Amino acid sequence: MPLAPVRRQVLVPCDAAAAFRSFVDDVGLWWPLATHGVLGAAGTVAFTGGLLVETGESGETATWGTVTESRAGESLAFTWHPGRSPEQATRVGVTFVAAGDPRATLVTLRHDGWEAYPDPAGARARYAGGWVGVLDRFAAHAESSVPSGAGGDASAPGEIWLVLEHTAGPAAPSGGVFSSPDFAQHVEFLASLRDDGVLVAAGPLPDRAGAGMTMVRVTGADTVSRAAWVVAVAQHEDASVTGGLLEVLVRPWHVVMRG
Repeated sequence: MPLAPVRRQVLVPCDAAAAFRSFVDDVGLWWPLATHGVLGAAGTVAFTGGLLVETGESGETATWGTVTESRAGESLAFTWHPGRSPEQATRVGVTFVAAGDPRATLVTLRHDGWEAYPDPAGARARYAGGWVGVLDRFAAHAESSVPSGAGGDASAPGEIWLVLEHTAGPAAPSGGVFSSPDFAQHVEFLASLRDDGVLVAAGPLPDRAGAGMTMVRVTGADTVSRAAWVVAVAQHEDASVTGGLLEVLVRPWHVVMRG
């Protein structure tokens, strides 16, 4: 059975068009070549001519992948083979979705195709950790690139709704996620959301084993930064997720009617 994709998400304080431009046009400004490059830290990397290419200090080049889809402000997909041949490529897809506030975009990166590696599980594990730091750098760059006053004040009051979809992860026992003692860690995470005042409701979905849903509503001052915090902690501070018992997908929810 193919290994599950690695999925990483960040929420950035700009609209989807600006987030897309930061990811594509500015990749050479935020990509950490010192730790995640082929030709050394002194070069650069860029999307050019339908390719993702690293250029070294002396002008030598290394192609990392080929763009297979590009929809400005919506999605980007490319093959991925830094330091390897195109025949050994995996796949990366990135989506940019408005998060219910004109000042916020949820960026989701999905990486799969691990069977291209001699050790698929090992490669997946390395990238699962590596994409965290890479996307953190992208998010910091996207935030710093927002012109003063563009899209409003990200610290001003607003409202963002998020859905956290939880499903059984690769470490889920045969008896189901609720049979694991580690499920208590998920309950602790939900309690932290409640204590922070953003939890609306949480519970299992009875029509799918191991699945559940958490509804989050972020309001008040610093709405965008607090929503970005929710996206981050859902992936990196819920010990049931980091331990593989559960997987989480954060989705924006545009509420148009309420009682």
